[in-house]
Amino acid sequence: MPAKTFLRALLIAPSAAFSSRWADTALLLFRLHLGLSIAIGAGWAKLVGLYTATEAAKLAGAVPAPPDWFVQQVAGLGFTQPSPYLWAWLACWGEFAGGLLLALGLLTRWSALQLAFQFFVVAFLWYEAPEPLLGMYYQQLLFWSFGLVAVLGSGRYSLDHWLSQKRLPRVPRVALAGALLLALLTAPVAAQAPATVAMRELAGLARPWQGSLTYLDYQTKRPVTLPTVLNGMQSAPRELVLDFIYQEPEGGQVKGYDKLQLSADGRRIIWDGTPMQVISRQREADRTLVLVLEGPGQDDNRACLIRRTLRLGTRQLSVVKEVKYADSAAFLTRNTYRFTQGAPSAATGADIKSAK
Repeated sequence: MPAKTFLRALLIAPSAAFSSRWADTALLLFRLHLGLSIAIGAGWAKLVGLYTATEAAKLAGAVPAPPDWFVQQVAGLGFTQPSPYLWAWLACWGEFAGGLLLALGLLTRWSALQLAFQFFVVAFLWYEAPEPLLGMYYQQLLFWSFGLVAVLGSGRYSLDHWLSQKRLPRVPRVALAGALLLALLTAPVAAQAPATVAMRELAGLARPWQGSLTYLDYQTKRPVTLPTVLNGMQSAPRELVLDFIYQEPEGGQVKGYDKLQLSADGRRIIWDGTPMQVISRQREADRTLVLVLEGPGQDDNRACLIRRTLRLGTRQLSVVKEVKYADSAAFLTRNTYRFTQGAPSAATGADIKSAK
């Protein structure tokens, strides 16, 4: 059978019924379990952060969005272009909407095919020691299950089969399927349009600032505050260098710097070597820029999701760095810079040591 004919039969042809109604009933029960379990237990659970039945109160006022740990996991698999957040959205909504469509038996083959792709990635790329065919882990079982439904179709007891019996013209039916699929794929993108920032908005960093750094000492578990001077400068058309001078309690000074590189589309900033996505950008009433960045990185020699929140006003500047480890449920504040605009101070000779 030519490949074109096979794909047409797989994705467009109406769903046929089995010769036995018992077989169709078994397929219906299989579809209901497979579709509803993945829609509610995986897709919707991720979107609203619902992990147990006792957390049902979260559903009130919940804003569906992929959790940070899942975004980090997606980024770790290499799905970073144009954004790991976008891929996480598509995966979550693919599980939720695709599972519901699978249970209803509507666009069954399309839904099963995209879910099979998702679990192919999970079963054979994400899984630490994949064992094709022989491995007894549920991710691989789900991959083969979705693949089976993609080939078999939905059976007699499904909306696909009912629509096929209505003798609808082929072109409108295909157009309807395409429109529904397009709506499914574009809904999460429209709901989470990528935020961007322009270099001119960050130009205020390229000035002298005076203030402090407060950081969490991991040994004592106590916050430490150091007087700090920041001298910012623009070193390239889309690059900023932030020079810091820290005043130590013993009287010496420590010098460090961060380099910020803005992508051409304004969606990403490489901050001190860590690629970070622009998650949100807002302007407050006093024109203060509030920028939230997130990206996978390292902290305390551990993999984590890093979040930086920058607030840049005409005379006030703050940068908060938070980290979230894979085994943590919430972000931990790592350090906070607070500055007001001021003149740079001099630092000389042996008092200055290189630090990060």
